[in-house]
Amino acid sequence: MFDSALKHLWTVKLTDGPEITATKATLLDPQRTVYRLQIAPDPDWHAIPATATSVIVKQQKDEWEDEFENEVKAYHELKSLQGEVIPYFYGRGDFNGRPVLVLSDIDGISLKDLAHSNDETSEDLLKACLEEAFSELSKYGAIYRDQKLDNFLLCYDEECGKSKVKIVDLEQVEFSRETRPWHCQINQEGARSLIEDFRYIRNPGRKSPPLQLWVRPWS
Repeated sequence: MFDSALKHLWTVKLTDGPEITATKATLLDPQRTVYRLQIAPDPDWHAIPATATSVIVKQQKDEWEDEFENEVKAYHELKSLQGEVIPYFYGRGDFNGRPVLVLSDIDGISLKDLAHSNDETSEDLLKACLEEAFSELSKYGAIYRDQKLDNFLLCYDEECGKSKVKIVDLEQVEFSRETRPWHCQINQEGARSLIEDFRYIRNPGRKSPPLQLWVRPWS
């Protein structure tokens, strides 16, 4: 939980817009300094829907200035996919003295948590959802390298009445203006690789999946 001694810092100062004041803050990931802020609707927040009761605030990591800017760029480049495949990007600002991204809070479960749970899951459905998400990224020439189970959330889309996967953590997204065959393979092989990781967590005694070293490095 967020340290109660820091209550006076539960304010996000947006670069282009009003301040966001939270009634509660929860630290979701200490390594990535990601918080969920509970908020009360404010008519001055034009970028944030009036129905939103929480937002995700992702702080810039130490010495990750380039990755932070790359993620901002990715959200702009993939604006058409916001809310469908990736979170909505509400803006950038400052929280606890660090630059942050303010994003929509996705109602879903990470594939890592799902793999560790006892919930019955159709791997075929999961793979199909992953393939659809990767396909949408590929349409925009976006290569998603950071293929870890905790970066993919399984959600239920009430509007279309079906499950879908949404992707977070766009720090290492690359855009290929000149598409080459191996660029396409990174996204195309993503679903298969992630399902192998999912199976391995559920059945730790099985043979370890092959390392996808050509997929994951940041270059």
